[in-house]
Formats: sequence, C-alpha cells, structure tokens
Amino acid sequence: MRTNVNRTLPLNEVPKYTYKLQSVKDPITYRPFLVKEEKVMLMAIESDKEEDMQQAITDTVQACVYNDIDVSKLPIYDFEMLYLQIRSKSVGEIIKLKLKCPDDDKEIIDYDLKLDDVKLSTDANHKDTIEFSKGYGVVLDYPTISSYNSKADLTQVEVGFKLLNESIKSIFKGDQIYDRNSVSDEEMEEFVNNLTQDQYKKLMVFYDTMPRIRHKIEYQNPKSGKKFSLVFNGASDFF
Repeated sequence: MRTNVNRTLPLNEVPKYTYKLQSVKDPITYRPFLVKEEKVMLMAIESDKEEDMQQAITDTVQACVYNDIDVSKLPIYDFEMLYLQIRSKSVGEIIKLKLKCPDDDKEIIDYDLKLDDVKLSTDANHKDTIEFSKGYGVVLDYPTISSYNSKADLTQVEVGFKLLNESIKSIFKGDQIYDRNSVSDEEMEEFVNNLTQDQYKKLMVFYDTMPRIRHKIEYQNPKSGKKFSLVFNGASDFF
C-alpha cells in the first residue's frame, strides 16, 4: 500500500549518445532536448523572428551537450549535424513527409525520411587557403551559427559581405602575415571592398565547396510512373 510521504519527486533519467563531428577531435556526448527546451524553441517559432529561433536552437544544443565546448563556435555544418542528431533522438529519427508530384498537383506521396541517412557532403577540391597570386592571398575560417545570429535583419547581399569579412582568418603577402585579430573591422571591410571581381570569385569557391548537409531523395508518382527527386540543403530544409 502506497503512503503519502513528503519526498522529492524522482527525476527522469535521460539517455546519453555520442556522435563524431568533423571539426572536433573527441566524440560529442549529448542528450535529447527536454520539454522545457522544446517549449523555448516553440515560443521562438511563434515569435516569427529568425534571430530568436537561431538563439533558441543554439541555447538548446549547448544545454544538450556534455563536452566542454562552445557550440556557437562550431563550423556551421558541424553545428547543423549536431542539431539533427539531437533532434532525431528527441522527437524521432523519421520525418514523415508529404510530397507533391510535379506532374499531378492532386497526387501526394507519403515518404519516410530517416535522419540517420543524412550525411555531410564534402568536396575533395575544397581548401581554406585562397591564393590571388603567387605568395598573396587569404586564409579563411568557417562561418558559425553566431555568424548568422546577428544578421537576421540584413539583406542576402549584406549577409554575404559580412560573413566574408568575419571569415577571413589572415591575409598573407610575401613574408608578411596580417592576423585578423590585429586588423580592425574598418580595415577588413576596406580590404574586401577593394578586391577585384576575379579575387572575389576565388573566395566564393570556399563557400561553394565547404562541407554541408546535402541529402537527395527520390520518389515516384504511382499513377504516371514518373520519377522525381528533392534535395535538402542545410538543417532548416528538414523542418
């Protein structure tokens, strides 16, 4: 027979998982997000402010990780992969999609997308050192989730230039190396603004080829037999 005793309620035991990120040496140990964290994210979604949503996701990922790392400083591709892993263990590893058939707007296909099948897409030709000419160029660093958190109100063009300014790790010319920490924001902005079109295009190759979440699914219209494909780019495309 149970009796009423003034005791502290037992806390739920939360499972732990591990995942190896590309940019971190040791595997990341993490847990699913809790009801209180999901509540914060849902409230951020309801606010309809992109910056609030990004901050809520960042705070949730940070809370779910046991390692002594600042997740806001992870390369954006590793941050997104970690978020996908946490989400899959929190609300389910399968996302149920309803896909329209382009050849028949009335035909809807049910598709189960398994998050465990989503991997990082890498390019063998990717490099972080970009040479404009022999002995002259820049070393680039990867954007982070923090790179986007303060830019929600900017245009796409403005975001692109801001990201480039912040991504330049160092500039080298001959024996001289100019570290980003020793260069003011104004000086860096002036440097970027004075690049030639050819130099700018070389820098853009870094972003076009850097690791990213890219997942392609294929489905078929059962009536017409026609096959279609859909490509997901980045974690936001899955939700």
